[in-house]
Amino acid sequence: MDIVGLVKKSYADYGTMLWDSWYTMITEELHYTWTLTYCLVFGTLIIIGYWWRQSRKKRLEREALLLAQMETKRIFESPQRFRKRDRIMFYGRRIIRKVRSYSRPGKKRRPMMRFSKNLLESNEPPAEYLEVASDGNDRVPPDAMYMLQSIRIFGHFDTPVFLKLCKHTEVIDLMSGESLIKVGDPDDSMYIVQTGLVTVYLNNPDGSVITLKVVRPGEYVTSLLSFIDVLLGNTSQYKTITARATERSQVIRLPMSAFKQVFDEYPDLLVRVVQVIMVRLQRVTITALHNCLGLSTEHIQCSTQRKKIQLKTEIKPLSPGHRRVPSDQVQSHSLVELRPDMLADLSDSPPGARPSFVPSEPIEHTILKAAVVDRLLQELGLNESERAAIEKNVLIKEVAQGTILIKQGVLEEVVLIFVISGGLWLAQIPQKEMKEFDKMPDNIEAHSITIHPGDLVGGLAVLTGDSSLYTIKAKYNSRVALLNKEIVYGIMRRRPAVVLDIAKSVVKRLSPLVRQCDFALDWNFIESGRAVYRQAEDSDCTYIILNGRLRSVVTHESSKKEIIGEFGKGDLVGIIEMIAEKPRTTTVMAVRDSELAKLPEGLFNAIKIKYPVVVTQLIRLLSHRFLGSAQSRPLSTSSALNSLPFETNQQSQHRYSTVAVLPASDDVPLVAFVYELYHSLSAIGPTVRLNMDTVSAALGPKFADKSHEYRLTSWLSQQEDHHNITLLQCNNALDPWTQRCLRQADVILIVALGDGSPSIGKLEKEIDRLAIRTAKELVLLHSDSHEAHPTDTMSWLNMRSWVSRHHHIQCPNGMLSRRNPGKVFAYYSKQLSTEPYIHSDFSRLARWLTGNSVGIVLGGGGARGAAHVGMVKAILDAGIPIDMVGGVSIGAFMGALWCMEKNITTMTQKAREWCKKMANWGPQLLDLTYPITSMFKGRHFNQTIRSTFGDICIEDLWIPYFTLTTDISASCARVHTHGNVDCRIFR
Repeated sequence: MDIVGLVKKSYADYGTMLWDSWYTMITEELHYTWTLTYCLVFGTLIIIGYWWRQSRKKRLEREALLLAQMETKRIFESPQRFRKRDRIMFYGRRIIRKVRSYSRPGKKRRPMMRFSKNLLESNEPPAEYLEVASDGNDRVPPDAMYMLQSIRIFGHFDTPVFLKLCKHTEVIDLMSGESLIKVGDPDDSMYIVQTGLVTVYLNNPDGSVITLKVVRPGEYVTSLLSFIDVLLGNTSQYKTITARATERSQVIRLPMSAFKQVFDEYPDLLVRVVQVIMVRLQRVTITALHNCLGLSTEHIQCSTQRKKIQLKTEIKPLSPGHRRVPSDQVQSHSLVELRPDMLADLSDSPPGARPSFVPSEPIEHTILKAAVVDRLLQELGLNESERAAIEKNVLIKEVAQGTILIKQGVLEEVVLIFVISGGLWLAQIPQKEMKEFDKMPDNIEAHSITIHPGDLVGGLAVLTGDSSLYTIKAKYNSRVALLNKEIVYGIMRRRPAVVLDIAKSVVKRLSPLVRQCDFALDWNFIESGRAVYRQAEDSDCTYIILNGRLRSVVTHESSKKEIIGEFGKGDLVGIIEMIAEKPRTTTVMAVRDSELAKLPEGLFNAIKIKYPVVVTQLIRLLSHRFLGSAQSRPLSTSSALNSLPFETNQQSQHRYSTVAVLPASDDVPLVAFVYELYHSLSAIGPTVRLNMDTVSAALGPKFADKSHEYRLTSWLSQQEDHHNITLLQCNNALDPWTQRCLRQADVILIVALGDGSPSIGKLEKEIDRLAIRTAKELVLLHSDSHEAHPTDTMSWLNMRSWVSRHHHIQCPNGMLSRRNPGKVFAYYSKQLSTEPYIHSDFSRLARWLTGNSVGIVLGGGGARGAAHVGMVKAILDAGIPIDMVGGVSIGAFMGALWCMEKNITTMTQKAREWCKKMANWGPQLLDLTYPITSMFKGRHFNQTIRSTFGDICIEDLWIPYFTLTTDISASCARVHTHGNVDCRIFR
């Protein structure tokens, strides 16, 4: 056995164990020593720094005290008086010296400069933006002004015509309680209240009386349907309507017969006035009953008379060589004789078993056409001179059961229909059921009435020139005669009196409900800036916006005014106060020229009692309104309004109907811009582009004349009804068309070149005069080769205090250089057939105008904020556009980075570089400070952000951006939409 080897091996193992234990012990002692050393050094540095700061503070206080004593001594010893302005200048210089001494030598006072910039250059809305325009009619006598306002419901009258009407007026003085209208009186006059109050009542068959409305000075009492009766020579009597003076009143009476004398002298006025009455009937009465109150065919009464169409046929059978004989030698035979039992049998039979009403024996087409022409001449009140025109253009058509002849809302399908045989359904289908209308023949009876042979339908749409309010569908196999609206217009130009017969076919089909509503409903034209109602007034009515835009403003006890919301086409305004019977809580004004239907509280209650379905419709409307308000309610209304002085919190604010496009200078490619915007808007919904040439082609070159004011207003209203967005392209001069565009628009887009001078253009200077309350947004165009972000946007905004928002648009290749109108038209004729790029700036602008913008808000989380880059990339890969970005903390950084670059690759690179800088611990250790509120001063963090963004402002970002901070002094949230990006992220 090797004893020596064993001993050596045991000693070796023992030495290894000693070495390991000794090394571990020494290492632990050194680690403890170094930790203690670091703590001592760090504590010593903190103590030295604190001592140095306190000593410096005491030294500065002693110097300030000594300086104050010297100044006080000099003031009291000086015989001269220290004036107040000199004292202010002295303390101002002293503050400046202290600021300079506090800053380090050679360091720019950037925080102070940023603060002054944001404080002094912030945009404020003009005072008129929230104020109601004053009335400028003080020089006009009240009676003449009330006459002008009242007869405006018949359209525009020239001065000679107005004076002729004034000659027939009569002033009636009424005592309190005295009757103005009684049951049985002839309904042949128009009453205009000049002073006092008049109440209109509805007398029910059971003896109860309901208040329809209260007529105040300047308002009128009349029925336009009775006006049609008077012109036709069928003066009716008041059956259920009475009116009585509530207090001592003075009323102007204008007999309707005065208009007949005027129409005899001016025949063209007859067509215009009847068209205005039909437009009022369609846009006010029927629209209010159907769209707002949920009634479908309650305003139409079904005719009970079945008329026969007489054919003039020879007694002998017809032969190939026959000849026509005089009418006195022919015998009349009925083509179709309908009996009530026949209709009942057919209604009960299955659809496939219903026979055709076309006679079994063939009838010569010429004889049938002659009979139809005779009947049309009789219905339209025409003489034999118009026979040739009708024979040439009338179309006799056989339609199968279920065929749709006219679909409501389609302008191209407006015709005059005369039913020869069979029967038609006339239905007013709710919008939500229109898509399923073709599949629901069994349920159509709930919304329709039956049109029998001998009836004439479609006259309302023909007279108004608008699309039909009804869908007309064949109830059985039928034969009809169609007369195109252009043919009817030609007859109206030759025979103006034909409009009365067409209007008669419309009026005789209306129910008593419509006549009662016609007395109570008012059609109001509100000019831009005028008040619809004011705060604290009695709420005895509600308003339906037919077209236009209204703004609601509340005045607080401190006289501060605040925007509550804006309302667009189809909205009900003031209905909540009316139902609650509370005074008006806000002042509502017209943002632009608006057309309103006034629904009095009495009429609303009367309809509600008779038709309970109105209550269901009202609950549905209010539920949608409250739901939308709850979803769009901000966290802090005051902070949002302070940061966004022009914008409101209502979702309807961004849903515009008409958009005017105004060039800031002559070098703006306005035509190309409108085409690009039209291309993007068309992908969202129906859009129409209007300029002076298109309007001249539709209405004639004199469309801007005062006498054609009604035609132009009505035609533009029709364009709004049939399209989601109407683009109004202004001219480069302030001509009548440009003025009309500015007054008609919900929002005005001021288009300028981003690299041009920010000076105000000649057209922009007129905006304050023509459309001071209309929202205005600045659009800056940039070339597609412009890789850097926009600059100097604040200069554009500071010179335009009226601008509420701005957009940066990167134009496609060639748009800024393409100036020839012919080349522009040829290029976009092909371009409009393609799909627009959803991530383009034009598509983003289109979504903003239509209220379809997509926004993202990025949250905080420190280093986890790097995941925002991947989320943005995933959103883009999914085909979802990003139109607005908000963020807090690291989300504010990543969001601003995307808004600045608008490119995921560049955003990823800059985010990676910034993360690498933040991962370097060396500069952060040098950034340590007293651990009172934070461990670090933040200087290094601020430098990394400045190196990433530079000196860029939020206004210069490509995409709209905002960041949210917490105001610990006021304990509320603050929204920031302007200022330097790095300054906002530092917060």
